[in-house]
Amino acid sequence: MRHVLNKPIRYLWHLLGGLLLPTIYYLTDKRISLVVFGIFFIFFFLADFLRLRYPRFNQWTLKYLGGIIKEEERNRFSGNPYYISGAFLSVLLFEKGIAMASLCFVACGDLAASVVGKKYGRIKIKKKSLEGGLGSLLACLLIGIVLLVLRLKLSFGILLIGALTASIVELFSPGRKDNLTIPLFSGLIMQIMRSIGRLG
Repeated sequence: MRHVLNKPIRYLWHLLGGLLLPTIYYLTDKRISLVVFGIFFIFFFLADFLRLRYPRFNQWTLKYLGGIIKEEERNRFSGNPYYISGAFLSVLLFEKGIAMASLCFVACGDLAASVVGKKYGRIKIKKKSLEGGLGSLLACLLIGIVLLVLRLKLSFGILLIGALTASIVELFSPGRKDNLTIPLFSGLIMQIMRSIGRLG
């Protein structure tokens, strides 16, 4: 019963935690966001390191925070340091709107892929499913529409390409690493398309 209840908690953590970083960037600026994300990375990296280094601390963490830790992360690093690394690099390398979009894609798209894939996944692609990939694409497109309302100087075309890239990368990236690869690859493609548009 507890395992069943842990899933909604983990999904909520993934969604709200994932959207927290782009929200911080939206409300502040590049320098402040980089400092905050750097602090977050140090905290979560050390938390995972200590958890894995000391079995008693790991047992305590799993007892009280097990709802936000995946089964496969119990004896390895969680996806948090990967996501925060992706957020830090996205803010560092890309324009503000593009960085925010790429982070929203991983927060919403990755979650949708997991939920849809586990419930409806039939066509397997490695360890994931085509149905999960389509769920990711739909979620990314929906968050893209929200971003258009926020007037981040992003066209629907660029967001569409970013959403497609994020969904493809999610489908083929292994496990926790998609928290890093999704924002970087989708952000890079959107940045390239923005540059091509300006040159044209």
